Order: sequence, then structure tokens, then C-alpha cells
Amino acid sequence: MTMTPEQKKAVDQAGDAPVVVEDPETHESYVIVKEETYRRLAKAVEVESVDPSFFEYGEFIPLSK
Repeated sequence: MTMTPEQKKAVDQAGDAPVVVEDPETHESYVIVKEETYRRLAKAVEVESVDPSFFEYGEFIPLSK
């Protein structure tokens, strides 16, 4: 998909800030960000795989006071 000239102008004027666009039919908002920014954000929120042994436990021994 290619940006329209209007979108390109908005992105250029925004610099590093995201550009919000609205679907005229649904009125839903979308955000245009540079691909590099999107990939960094996606990596930052990526759910890490948890080692199943983390959930294994032995007998519960309370700490003595």
C-alpha cells in the first residue's frame, strides 16, 4: 500500500510524531508511525516465553519469625 500525497504531507509535517487518521465510514482512528518505530514498540511489548519450571514448586515451608 502506498501513502496518498495528503498522508505523506502529514507525515512530513509531523516529523517523529505519529499521525492519526480516521476512517470516514467507521470513524475509527488509526496511527501512522515509521516502520522502525513500530518494530521497536512491538519488540518492547513482546511477551517473553516463560520457562514452565518457573511454575513448579515443592513443599511450602513458611519463613519462621
